[in-house]
Parts: sequence; C-alpha cells; structure tokens
Amino acid sequence: MPQLALRDVLSHEFVGVSESDELLDAVELMRSENTSSAVVLRGSTPVGVITAESVFDLLLDDGDPHDVTAADVMDETPESLSLDASVADAADLMGRTGDPRVLVADDNGVHGIVEARDVAPSVEKRVRGAPSAPSGPPSSSQGEGNETYAEQGVCEGCGSLAHQLVDVNGQLLCPECRAV
Repeated sequence: MPQLALRDVLSHEFVGVSESDELLDAVELMRSENTSSAVVLRGSTPVGVITAESVFDLLLDDGDPHDVTAADVMDETPESLSLDASVADAADLMGRTGDPRVLVADDNGVHGIVEARDVAPSVEKRVRGAPSAPSGPPSSSQGEGNETYAEQGVCEGCGSLAHQLVDVNGQLLCPECRAV
C-alpha cells in the first residue's frame, strides 16, 4: 500500500507573519484564514510559530495583547519534513515531539503546516479500512468486539495525539478515553 505524502494533505496555504507584526494583527489574520497557527518568518526563513494556545497563555497570564509583537509570543518553529514525506512520518514526528504541527518545508521554502487534524483522517482510513501499514507493526484485533489497534494518531474523544488508538464503536480513542 503506497504511503500518502504530505503534499496530499496540505489543506491550505500557511499563514505567515513577520516577527515585528503586532500580535492583534496576526490574530486577526489567523481568524480570517480560519487557522489556529501562523508561521513567523524572518524574510522567507521560519523562526517560530504563533498558536492559539500561545495567545491564550498570554491572556491567562494577565498579559495585554496591545503593543505585543509576534516575536514576543511565538513558540519555537515546529520540526519540518519535506513535501514527499509520508503522513505516517508526520504522525510519528508529532507523537515524538508532542507538537500537533509539522512544518512542511524544503530548500524552496515553506510550503505549509500539517496539523494533527489534517493527519487524523488518513490515520483513521489506515486503521479502519487498510491492511497493515508498511511502516509499522500490523494492526491486530483483540478478543472483545472489533477493536482495532493503531500505532498512533489523533483521539476522536479528546483530540490529543496518542501513541495507540483503539476503535470503539466506530470511534478511534486513546486508552484514557476508552476507559471512560
């Protein structure tokens, strides 16, 4: 079974801002583009990322979003993979780093960001409909019902990236959500 490439799951162009852009302008751009992250660029080089979480953190720490720049709240640039890397590679990287975003870039620049929500449908398809994945151990069924175990992916219950998912009543769940 051929691996799905990241170029096939990039759902939109990435939102880019500069380090000196005011945070509120960056948030307005993120909102208008219906995304929860923006790549912070120095010229064409990615130097960080602003996420909805980093904006929430500022607000929860009683920070004033006025007179704050993108550089003031940006997180480290996510790890990157090339357009030809597989979705499984991205899911593996997300699982290892705990970051639900992977920058898709190469010598020609940044092409976009793949987020866990972009990867989840292909992981779901692999677990529910496909034979064993070539890059990992084959899926196996347990004795109770039709529970299929996957190597890793996004839990449909809590939205977190999990190292192992279980198909329970048509939903892919992490062990914590399965227990509930």
